[in-house]
Amino acid sequence: MGRHHHRISGTTTPGATGAGPSRTNPSDLTRRRLFGGAGAAVLAAALAGCTGGGQLAEKSASAGSGGGGLQWWDQFRPLTKMLQDDLFAPFMKAHPGVTVERRQMDAPDLGQALQVGRRSNQMPDVHSLAGLGGVSPAALVSEGWFQPIGKLADFAGSPVGELLYDGLHRFNGEVYSFPPFSGRWHEAVPWVNTAMLKQAGVDPEEEPGTWDKLREIARKVTTGNDSGAYGIVVPSKETEYLRALVERLAMAAGAPGPGNVDWATGDYVYDSQPYIDAIEFLVSLQKDKVVHPASASMGARDARARWAAGQAGIYLWGAWFIGGLRVDEPEAVERGVGTWHIPCPETTRNFVYSPPSSGTFWVSDQSKQAGTAAELMLQMTTKEFQTSLAEAMDQPPALAAEVIGQAQVHDAYRTCVANFQEDVRIGPVPEVGNPGVWQVLAEMRDIHPNLGDIVQSVLTGASTDVGGQLRRFNDQISAERERALKVVREEKGVEVDLKAWVFGNWDRKKDYGQQDYAGR
Repeated sequence: MGRHHHRISGTTTPGATGAGPSRTNPSDLTRRRLFGGAGAAVLAAALAGCTGGGQLAEKSASAGSGGGGLQWWDQFRPLTKMLQDDLFAPFMKAHPGVTVERRQMDAPDLGQALQVGRRSNQMPDVHSLAGLGGVSPAALVSEGWFQPIGKLADFAGSPVGELLYDGLHRFNGEVYSFPPFSGRWHEAVPWVNTAMLKQAGVDPEEEPGTWDKLREIARKVTTGNDSGAYGIVVPSKETEYLRALVERLAMAAGAPGPGNVDWATGDYVYDSQPYIDAIEFLVSLQKDKVVHPASASMGARDARARWAAGQAGIYLWGAWFIGGLRVDEPEAVERGVGTWHIPCPETTRNFVYSPPSSGTFWVSDQSKQAGTAAELMLQMTTKEFQTSLAEAMDQPPALAAEVIGQAQVHDAYRTCVANFQEDVRIGPVPEVGNPGVWQVLAEMRDIHPNLGDIVQSVLTGASTDVGGQLRRFNDQISAERERALKVVREEKGVEVDLKAWVFGNWDRKKDYGQQDYAGR
């Protein structure tokens, strides 16, 4: 299920899996397969692939029956110890007789396991949405996947109560989830090997600021070491990584966001100059011969391992980068890691835009322990847990600005979170303004080649017509939205039109807050 045209924060579940959030590990599930059910071959593959031979059915049989431990499935590998020590253990101690059984899987495996569990009535009590390919939580709510939790625990009165949005956490007046993570983030943070930069005569504390300066530093690193390392690594095997990277670089070049839409008109902007400039910037790095030559065969986690091994000096990825390093390549953290603001084409700074963070964890409609599950989830909203979440150095917590000061974190992570406060603004989300939007997005068919496909084809030399490909994609996705709008209006009776993507009161310099939706 593609996310190139309707990504919202909740559908790209924040946090790391060791390979990054689910947005860099998309499942290949289609909407028909998601809502209509998977075939026998898919079920068998999911059982074998996710559970090492089919133990899923046996081990999670209690999930839908109310017996046994409370089942919790997610993809947050670097958070394993923190979740156990700071969430599950204290809760079980305070609630004798309650046990929490967590299963962690990589995002694609989790997505398939959820499909299996849904069809066989073996869903966990609590789960994330990683691996479901970007489907809107609203669509899953409408399909009956979840139970509301707002009457089971006081999320509205919790420290994150003001961050609950209609269409993201609240549906038909009922709270179904909450944002444990901050919406103020992006996945194009320059992470640098400080030792390698110093060897090349570059001061890691002196930020490049501009794309040209970053190119210059990458050239110095490539030529200024005796180990054969390269200036930068750009994992190009995963089109989702490339899509996200180019979207963020385009915003740094002046594009609106999130959503790849001009909020003044509602039109898609994939063919605008900032997107062309962003792709050509990546091409320029290749022409400079500063990109690790194996980049085309690397996924995001592969690239992190190469960076950690000292094969590249710079890697653009998310805040979870250092948390993943600490788990899998701690020696790289000891050697020296730093971070910078996202560079812009010129010295003039442009903001990067993200949607408010959506729900990450949801209570299954099959759960017979919904009250216990809701109380457990509520513990994640406390400042104590939010501080522990910051200390895991993964996706910044919802209360990052409040807790980062007392959290025990690496200086580079603290700098990264501080940079987000300066560089990122919360943008509008059409689903919040009009609940009919998610039905349009669910109706839209994937367009290929999409943005990630186009970037990959350019970087691998399969195509050179950047502008032409972007124009075709922009035209195709615009036409597909028009088709979906017509279907939803005429066949489903939903009142929604292109105006749902228009936010005339959007101010580029400010967060688009909840009160702004009523004033559009």
